[in-house]
Amino acid sequence: MHKQPTPDVPLVVLDDDALVAHYAKTLFDEGTPVAVVSSNYYDVVPFMLRNNGHTVALVADVDDTTQLAEAILIVEQRLGHVAAVIRYETDLATAPHRNSVHSASAA
Repeated sequence: MHKQPTPDVPLVVLDDDALVAHYAKTLFDEGTPVAVVSSNYYDVVPFMLRNNGHTVALVADVDDTTQLAEAILIVEQRLGHVAAVIRYETDLATAPHRNSVHSASAA
């Protein structure tokens, strides 16, 4: 039996940058596997309510290394390898699925 390889998944922090939040929404809308995390429950609720089966939405303080490590572990157990933690616009340059970044900044 062949097992499908798990995808590389970006862990997107919704707290600090509107463009980064838009990037997460774009991936989510495309059905691309994505994990989102915020220190504010309100920010992750839309990802929870419309969950497409390719998303992990968590509330955690990413400035706390223990909470960030736990978030990464949960994402990897559920979706696949966390390829990048994307928090600021500058992180988008090396983000997986960069094509979505260009369409997000053009919108």
